[in-house]
Amino acid sequence: MAPTPANAKYAKRLVAEIRQKIDNGTFEYAEYFPKSPHADEPEEGVPMLHQVMDKWIEVFDGKASTRGQYSKRLESFWKKALKDRPIGEVSYSDILTALNGGTWKSGKSRNNELSLINGVFEFARLDKLIKDNPCAEVKRAGYQKPAPDPFDLGEVNAILGHLREHRSEQILNFVQLMFFTGLRTSEGIALRWADIDFRKKEVLIDGANVYDEEADTTKTYESRVVKLNGMAVEALQRQKAHTYLAGAHVFHDPKTGEPWTYVKITDVRSFWQATLKKLGIRYRRPYSMRHTYATMGLMSGVKPGFMAGQLGHSLRMFFTVYAKWITGADDDREMDKLERAISASGEFPGETEGKSRAL
Repeated sequence: MAPTPANAKYAKRLVAEIRQKIDNGTFEYAEYFPKSPHADEPEEGVPMLHQVMDKWIEVFDGKASTRGQYSKRLESFWKKALKDRPIGEVSYSDILTALNGGTWKSGKSRNNELSLINGVFEFARLDKLIKDNPCAEVKRAGYQKPAPDPFDLGEVNAILGHLREHRSEQILNFVQLMFFTGLRTSEGIALRWADIDFRKKEVLIDGANVYDEEADTTKTYESRVVKLNGMAVEALQRQKAHTYLAGAHVFHDPKTGEPWTYVKITDVRSFWQATLKKLGIRYRRPYSMRHTYATMGLMSGVKPGFMAGQLGHSLRMFFTVYAKWITGADDDREMDKLERAISASGEFPGETEGKSRAL
């Protein structure tokens, strides 16, 4: 730059501008000196991306299960996809490139990963580590939520019969209770004998076992009382012989004699898959036992409000998930009314003399 009066005035203004930004904490070296060999060096005190991810996990105040899942997903995908760099260097295009390079089972899976990394960068923004969240404008993928896929009563009976003949009675009792109460797996393995009132035929659900940590809340953070039908009571009465005097928990791993844990309960999937395959029943994950209980009740004419309470859903959520079965039972009853009316009339409404019913 030539030492002219105009250039001197420009330099003076530039120095004042830089000093002002330094005072405000917004000065970025590379913005003013992009060709400098120091431009690519991280600013002193600016944390690296991996450090911020780890800090976010450390201060996360959600459930242990959620924290564990988030930590694993950051390690397996985002730390590899974005590499380690100063937190402020991650751009909108970096996020898009990472998402487009991932393999997703559905739009929901992609959205879940976006929500995860958005949480990290929003944490960084609120902590004044970055000015803008690079995830803020990334569009979420559209997806269709899969409908519940319950078992029918014939399949339920076949599964229980097979377990009765080929597996430990404790396994049979656990599966039977799941089918006829709609409990979540985590709630079932956390169940304690003190939670069960055999006289009133009900059980208090106020905890869950997730990632080998006993949580004092359910998934929805609300306790509920589940009424026990005959099949559920039968399973619990049989289970008494195995664990009632052995400790607090209702269900123990028959291999070890110790209470089930979230990690060990994954063994359920191995015998579950083998049982369905042996019976020639189309595979559905164990969670479908919960859907089976809900739809079984609805198709039997049980009021949706009662079933929603049994499962720990709000009525709105219950109607959203099980609308097909709620309206399905009503539709059949209404069609029966119409059929009876048509049969009783002896002729079709609007039929005129001389016209045939045949089409």
